[in-house]
Amino acid sequence: MPHIFTYGSLMFDPVWSRVVDGSYDRCEALLQGYDRKGVRHEVYPVIVPSTIHSLVQGIVYLDVSSSDLAKLDRFEGEYFFRKKEQAVTPDMKILPVEVFVLKEEYYAIISSGKWDPEHFSTTGIHFFIHTYMDTDKQ
Repeated sequence: MPHIFTYGSLMFDPVWSRVVDGSYDRCEALLQGYDRKGVRHEVYPVIVPSTIHSLVQGIVYLDVSSSDLAKLDRFEGEYFFRKKEQAVTPDMKILPVEVFVLKEEYYAIISSGKWDPEHFSTTGIHFFIHTYMDTDKQ
């Protein structure tokens, strides 16, 4: 079962727990070679390939079931593809992960600004849940 690296709305339990059914161990990690960008007129981010010096901080959910992986694929939708990568934990452990990366044909949605996880956790998450999440699982 794959480990899933999350870098945006799915890092936050109120979103994650509305998408998946399972309960998973999680840890902080860094993903090298990507930039996290804001999306025009939205509160969620995307990641895109960048230089080897670029890092994205996120949360890895460990051993995600195939049924929950299918739910995550539906949640992320057509704008993203799932890619195998490696993330590094704070104790320098290397984890094989899968991560949702913005497809190149959708780069036009990227805003010039960076995405702020703290702002999302206090303000954006409420808008996101109200706008994108049903009371039912995806």
